[in-house]
Amino acid sequence: MKRVIVSLIVVSFVFFAFAQEKHEKKVKKEQANNPEVISPYTYQPKSKRDPFISPFDLEVLRGTKKKKVPGIAGMSIDEIVLQGIIKSKERGYEALVLGSDNKVYWIKPGDKLYDGEVLEIGMSKKSPDEISSPVEAGKVFGYVKFRQYVNDPNLIKPYKDIKKYLDK
Repeated sequence: MKRVIVSLIVVSFVFFAFAQEKHEKKVKKEQANNPEVISPYTYQPKSKRDPFISPFDLEVLRGTKKKKVPGIAGMSIDEIVLQGIIKSKERGYEALVLGSDNKVYWIKPGDKLYDGEVLEIGMSKKSPDEISSPVEAGKVFGYVKFRQYVNDPNLIKPYKDIKKYLDK
């Protein structure tokens, strides 16, 4: 009985090896007859963005992506956190910010960031649409106003003005 089972296994192994070899010869013959397979489907995005390419990779391919430099000039507006504001007689308002590298930086109006610049630093009340609770209604907060440059063809202006408040 064991000899019969072993012989059946050997015969089936030889049969499958022969069938696979025959199939490979058939595929090679078809490839020799048709060297290039042309797809009937093509995609031409024209002036629209190609949905099959990541927008982040597109910046790299175009060469428009800036290199990040160390320090505050290499950080985007979203990466920094406003920690404090001081006013000096000589230089006016300055802001203390915590960067993404967990270091503290002093910024003043005119300083450049990776994706924008600092427009102004000051003290004011929040506008009614920025108030999150009734307790904040009469308080004065320190703020930093940034101009973030964006590459969005849907916007009229190529920038957005962002205010970050000191909520302490």
